[in-house]
Amino acid sequence: EILRCLVGSEMCIRDSHDTIFGTRKFMTSYGQEVTIEGGDYGWWMNKEEEVAGLTAMIEAGESGDRTPVYSQEAAAYGDVDYGNSYVEINLTAQHLFLYSNGQRILESDFVSGKPYGHETPPGTYAVTYTQKYAILRGDTYETMVSYWMPFNEDIGLHDATWQSSFGGNVYTYRGSHGCINMPLDQAASLYGMLSTGTPCLLYTSDAA
Repeated sequence: EILRCLVGSEMCIRDSHDTIFGTRKFMTSYGQEVTIEGGDYGWWMNKEEEVAGLTAMIEAGESGDRTPVYSQEAAAYGDVDYGNSYVEINLTAQHLFLYSNGQRILESDFVSGKPYGHETPPGTYAVTYTQKYAILRGDTYETMVSYWMPFNEDIGLHDATWQSSFGGNVYTYRGSHGCINMPLDQAASLYGMLSTGTPCLLYTSDAA
């Protein structure tokens, strides 16, 4: 009975604290509020460890505040769990911004995934890791890039020296396989400012 109550309480806590796979309201750099759905960024409670911790507290006769055990953490608590340091990626405008502590410190045009099969999916993700001189492989290609910053499995930000231009509607006829292609100098700058876990917010906007 106690365990059932614990699990019920823990699920209520998860409902109020977990933000992974959730929907977020986001105020863009263009002054428009958009809704971003999906992505694997956010708080994610470790159910098993939390139940074990609660059980141990009760058995020991302890009481008081408790910080939940998380399998994955975000930058901040609350609705704005991505904090004030993040990459904003406007897939409609084909333009991105990097914010650090609320200050815009970089922006760049890019080329995203080509429509009808290779679209870059919107959502909120986190930079998985950063790597120099990575080889990207697909069914029909094998390409070396100087700066590789994945955030959604095999989708990430990287330089694309084979692209002669960026931004606009280039993605409609020379789009990527899903990645965010950037000019070499901008990718180098971004690489030097990103770290593992940096939130990436990707969205489409009718204001672009």
